[in-house]
Amino acid sequence: MASSSARPLSRGAACLPCRKLKAKCDGNKPACGRCIANNRPDDCEYAVGGEVTRSRLLEENIALLEARIRELENPAEAPSVRLHDPRRQSDATAGPSRSGHPEISSMQLCPPAMPPPTGSISPPTPQEGQLLLQTFMANASQVGFFLNPARFVQAMSLPRQAPGAVSESLVNAVYLWGSRWSTSNTLRAKEAYFCRNAVQAVSGTTFFAEPMAPSNGALYTIQTEVLLGLYFMATGRSLEGKYHGVAAIALTMGSKLHQLDAVSLARAGMDPVSIGEKIHAFWAVYAMDKEWALALNLSPSICQRGRSAVRVTTPWPLSVEAYEQGIISARRGFNYLIDDYMRGLIDDSGDEFSRLAIRAKATALCDSALYLSSMYRNDIPNRGEWLAQFTALDNAIERFHRQLAAIRNRGVEDMREMVVSRTFACVAAIQLHSVFASHQPASRQKSLSVAIASARALDVIDLNQCRHLEPVIAMYWPIICKVLIEEIGRLRASAAGVRPEDFTIITSSLDRIMGAMAHFSQTSPLMASNLAEIQQLRAAAQR
Repeated sequence: MASSSARPLSRGAACLPCRKLKAKCDGNKPACGRCIANNRPDDCEYAVGGEVTRSRLLEENIALLEARIRELENPAEAPSVRLHDPRRQSDATAGPSRSGHPEISSMQLCPPAMPPPTGSISPPTPQEGQLLLQTFMANASQVGFFLNPARFVQAMSLPRQAPGAVSESLVNAVYLWGSRWSTSNTLRAKEAYFCRNAVQAVSGTTFFAEPMAPSNGALYTIQTEVLLGLYFMATGRSLEGKYHGVAAIALTMGSKLHQLDAVSLARAGMDPVSIGEKIHAFWAVYAMDKEWALALNLSPSICQRGRSAVRVTTPWPLSVEAYEQGIISARRGFNYLIDDYMRGLIDDSGDEFSRLAIRAKATALCDSALYLSSMYRNDIPNRGEWLAQFTALDNAIERFHRQLAAIRNRGVEDMREMVVSRTFACVAAIQLHSVFASHQPASRQKSLSVAIASARALDVIDLNQCRHLEPVIAMYWPIICKVLIEEIGRLRASAAGVRPEDFTIITSSLDRIMGAMAHFSQTSPLMASNLAEIQQLRAAAQR
């Protein structure tokens, strides 16, 4: 077949990705040559006449999901809304809902259809499924997996229609990550197949207008949405990633997982492991919301400030092992709120070790730093109050750093989490001091010191034993690298003498982080693209 690139395209006939980049498009369908060459055929789409594109459908459903979250956060203020497929005609015969709104009784999650993968792909054999599961479980903690590992593996072995079996959508989401991480070319070739199956299977999820009971089915759906959200973020498809992430948040809030009472659940007969899964589900979604909001410069969906603030009463997560031992409450005997922790009103140094609790606190610190720094103005009213909040948060970040630095000689998974959470805490400090760093030496030095500390944090893991890391870290390391590059440029331009050892510490710290980025770039396109940007910045600073 002759290529359509032989003749010029009419105005507006290029695919949307090429139009966005202002790049030459050959107009081939279903995917143009440029999108195929960039290994992004699924993103290639054309807007013809009044046709609704996948991107527009995603944007509209994201808006509806966010409206649903606001309704769940403030049920007395927001009208009930429904997710829908804009391509479908509304049902004029729909009756009134239980909430009293004639519009709906439920919301149907309908993501735009994904194009089928090219070629013929067969379902995985039982042996391939086992390999995919093993590969996934080895790195599951880095992609928001919150279910009990032993129970999950057991449930995966059940026939698909058996009670307690894992949902089809979650099976495919697990296989999706397993295929992406696999060293087998045969299994990696199935990645697009599992992606399409997972998206299609989860699209039948119903979001009820009334709050839902946090059942296993709801947990499986939340877990699927988390895995899909992180997958699309990690592969550079941020709009689809945001869509599935917001869907996970909407279902989490609808299930009231942010207001769990572990003791009441135990008295009602729920076993400790199931209680732990629900607690972990909320905090995993909470952490995902906060960490990606800062990375993408967005407002988090779980609002904790102003009139729309959500009061989180779910207890901080314990370790998986604690719930397996029948423990549902921390040793301290009472729960404490996020705000109390941020203000330094709680001494958590004696709390039990929990990777997820550490991650949640690290992302909460990032969120608070971003919010507080965004509020600063030279003429800010109540400047004294703002400075008091600045000092309290700065102290909380410093205390968190000291606690993590003291953790030693734990397992590979635990130390991998230390690297991720310390990186978040370093970025929190940099973000907080960004309002003063350009003109106050103390804030500039604080940013530099935490950037160096972030490089030193890498000493606790052996990169040869760690092929994968939390995807969003690819967005955080560049922030730290830029601090180091700017300091190198400042020292080069300084008329005052610079001690060689100071310069060496900064350059070696930059080398350490960029070396880690290069290591993880082998399996992370997002890391590779951000590393390329940092390499360009460093090269420009050295000229």
